[in-house]
Amino acid sequence: MNNQFEILIREKSDIKSRQWWKKEILKGLSYISKTLPKKTVNSSKKCSFTLLITGDKEIQNLNKEFRKKNKATDVLSFHLRKDLQIKNNYLGDIVISSNTAIKQAKGKKIPIENELILLFIHGYLHLLGYDHIKKKDAKVMFKFQNGIMKELIY
Repeated sequence: MNNQFEILIREKSDIKSRQWWKKEILKGLSYISKTLPKKTVNSSKKCSFTLLITGDKEIQNLNKEFRKKNKATDVLSFHLRKDLQIKNNYLGDIVISSNTAIKQAKGKKIPIENELILLFIHGYLHLLGYDHIKKKDAKVMFKFQNGIMKELIY
């Protein structure tokens, strides 16, 4: 994949370096391109995106503003409509809360790196149009997500 991406890390959320994120994103995109249907991969090949690593307070504010849920969450994705994604070569934005990721990793007893990768993959799948609101859509999205994660962390 030829995606270009920007990584923004808020001052108090720097649990991993930009270099770590860049390496993991490139690895993740490689597995995504091997796992997802060619039609999906080809339509997003030259599109860029932004990843913001922040804390619970900022993600709570975004969640409240855009989803009307006044609570912190682990990951948010803001994607453009498909026609605008292609026209602008921009998929959208992924926002990850480092605070929530740390809590979730501890709760699952897994390395923080695995949780961060999972959240990135989850957010990126949303940018590509996958969702988990309906049971049948969730089955498809989580099948891809779990397959990609198995390749990345084992």
